[in-house]
Amino acid sequence: MVIKTIDKHFYKQLGMQLRKIRQEKELSLKDMRDKTGFSKTLIDFWELGQSKIKPAQYKILCDALGIESDFEVEVRL
Repeated sequence: MVIKTIDKHFYKQLGMQLRKIRQEKELSLKDMRDKTGFSKTLIDFWELGQSKIKPAQYKILCDALGIESDFEVEVRL
């Protein structure tokens, strides 16, 4: 997947997908906190698109969810 620009919509969509996957795997925010070391509040903010996920953080989340973390992002300046 190639994203042309990164904006609030991108982070909101990404967060919704992460939450959907977490819920499908029947993992709570506490489970994710235990697997990643990130606070429940931070994970919730990511899932709501209220906070940006850094690439390294995204990789850790994907590993905890057992999903691939490879996608390309192209940023226009």
